[in-house]
Amino acid sequence: MIVCVCKSVSDRQIKACVDAGATSLEELQVDLGVALCCGKCEDYVREMLDGVPCGIACSARSIGQPYPGQSAEPREAALAA
Repeated sequence: MIVCVCKSVSDRQIKACVDAGATSLEELQVDLGVALCCGKCEDYVREMLDGVPCGIACSARSIGQPYPGQSAEPREAALAA
């Protein structure tokens, strides 16, 4: 399903980015460009981010380690797959 019509970003792309380690709207904006134009997708994108265990993810990212269930490969590689 297309979530961001302005940038043609699907829910699968967002999920792949989150699975690869994105933990904030800002990271998804950099990686995918979501919620940068009209902003209508922002609420849904934030809902998708709620599924990430942020306390664990944010701590792991601050020391450069993957959190449990996260692939160690870079987000760019995961998105290209």
